Amino acid sequence: MQKNSHDIITAVPLSFLDDGSLDVTGTREILEYVAGSGVQGALILGTTAEFPALSIAERNAVAALAVEVLRDLRVIVHVGAASRYEVSQLIAGARAAGAREIAVLTPFYLPTPPEQVYDFFRGVAEEAAGLDVFLYLFEARTGVAVDDELLARVAVLPGVVGVKVSGEDLGRIAEFRALLPEDFVIYTGSDADFATAHTAGADGVISGVASAFAKPFVAMRDALRRGDEEAVGALKEDLAEAVDAIRGEPSRMRAVHRLAGRPVGGSRMPIPEPGGDELDRLGRDVLRLH
Repeated sequence: MQKNSHDIITAVPLSFLDDGSLDVTGTREILEYVAGSGVQGALILGTTAEFPALSIAERNAVAALAVEVLRDLRVIVHVGAASRYEVSQLIAGARAAGAREIAVLTPFYLPTPPEQVYDFFRGVAEEAAGLDVFLYLFEARTGVAVDDELLARVAVLPGVVGVKVSGEDLGRIAEFRALLPEDFVIYTGSDADFATAHTAGADGVISGVASAFAKPFVAMRDALRRGDEEAVGALKEDLAEAVDAIRGEPSRMRAVHRLAGRPVGGSRMPIPEPGGDELDRLGRDVLRLH
């Protein structure tokens, strides 16, 4: 794949009805917002989409919907799961949907030694032949660490083109950049670091906040690509407000869409919904940043 600078890949939340079932209409509305928001692509069915609470059939259906709606953008389909059995079905679903890029979280829940992690990714890369594969590292959620030696081994597997790094600071991103091949793509999962991530060697951000407030991210990307330091400085306040208002919570992302007039429901997983002052703040931000 071709590398670009300051990519914004939106991590897309999903919509659920009051009974917990998948809300296809609401999810389409979110995807349509992403499609017209000015970002370069979308990561679907990741943490922001509450993927552990989705069935295989639901995930494959959302993959097909996303490829349809986001036909003019890059679509990276997350196919990570706790077992290779599930991952195989999700790779097949992503391929059938017409996706060309997938992301794969490390194994999770049960402790997984490095050699088993390597074997896991090697099998995934072989099965995903013809697709671009992104590694997805999130030790804080999975409990599975990937050290430098293991990452270097996995990064040169056929078809593996990049990595999404969540829960790590820019110092760790810089360490990865020094370790990995020059053409290997590194995306940070830290929305707050978007304006400075390139200084550590990141190629962009995979951003849940941009699924609700794309405007400040797109404006920042334009300023960064122009080398307009004055504009970058002026935009930092808006970017910081968007990040702080959302706080990485899918429920707040959905609340923004509801406030913007889209029929988007609640969460499936037991996570808090914003209310009171939080909704007031999000409502004010919708007027400026959405």
